[in-house]
Amino acid sequence: LYEVRPVKREHGGASDRSLLDFSSNVNPLGPPASVRLVLDQGAELIAAYPSPDAREFCAAAAEYHGVPPECVLAGNGAADLIYLVTHLFTGSRARVIVPAFTEYEDALEAAGIPVNRGEADVTFLANPTSPEGRLIPPDKILDEPGSIVADESFMNFAGEEHSLASSAARDPRLIVIRSLTKFYAIPGLRLGYLIAPPETIDRLRRLQPPWSVNALALAAGVVALADHEYAGRTRALVPRLRAELAAGLEALGLEPLPSAANFILCRVPDADLLCRELLEFGIATRNCDSFTDIEKNRFVRFAVRTGPDNKRLLDALREIARTCPVNR
Repeated sequence: LYEVRPVKREHGGASDRSLLDFSSNVNPLGPPASVRLVLDQGAELIAAYPSPDAREFCAAAAEYHGVPPECVLAGNGAADLIYLVTHLFTGSRARVIVPAFTEYEDALEAAGIPVNRGEADVTFLANPTSPEGRLIPPDKILDEPGSIVADESFMNFAGEEHSLASSAARDPRLIVIRSLTKFYAIPGLRLGYLIAPPETIDRLRRLQPPWSVNALALAAGVVALADHEYAGRTRALVPRLRAELAAGLEALGLEPLPSAANFILCRVPDADLLCRELLEFGIATRNCDSFTDIEKNRFVRFAVRTGPDNKRLLDALREIARTCPVNR
């Protein structure tokens, strides 16, 4: 007999596949055709060990950002890397810019690192922020005292001109974490990487077991990063879909916050009630109560999905509004 440790706090992603899922923020285009082609060769890929240090993938990520390969470390998704990074700061004091993804505080707590809102030796933050989708100017991030861990999991949607990835390769205070999950719509593969100076990468590599990323994920990551046509289509489509969805939410009297990512945070009178009402229409959404330091039961987050999907959400909200207040 054994005990399964549950996830500490709820995350996005509906377990019921019959639901239209607005709780999980992945690219509405779905995985690139180039990635699907690689995964069709799965039987061949899993018949041999992957590279123990993910060398080919790290080289692809380095080329993507224009940094040396020795400044890149692959991981089993951004969350895996967040937990790994905390081990560099044992004995330090940490600060998390909030509202925030819960895994920063959970990882720090697991490493025995106290989190406070005042002075700290290391600051964890997301850019764009989650759940808000707000962009923080790079200069403002670099003004933070001490070490900085910047999670750029949604930066592909916002634009690389806002990224600190190239700075992280030469700044010993800075670590940038990136994810392929959201932009390339491959959450099941679990693939991310971080960028830092070679000395930091060496320290982290000694803490990381070999073969920490599977062969399917590594192969998919190499072709995904090289698929510039897919990236261009995404960057043209998502802002348009996001603007249309935000306009529709505003027309219903909701309060969508500005976003640079592929999701929209809305303030509502009763988040729990609205999520339950939407489930009756076969739609899953994200009650944001599990995010760190956000007002309880007042915020719902909607992923940006395809035009027809977004219309179905807006139609459901319109019906719900006949009997249940959805605004203010």
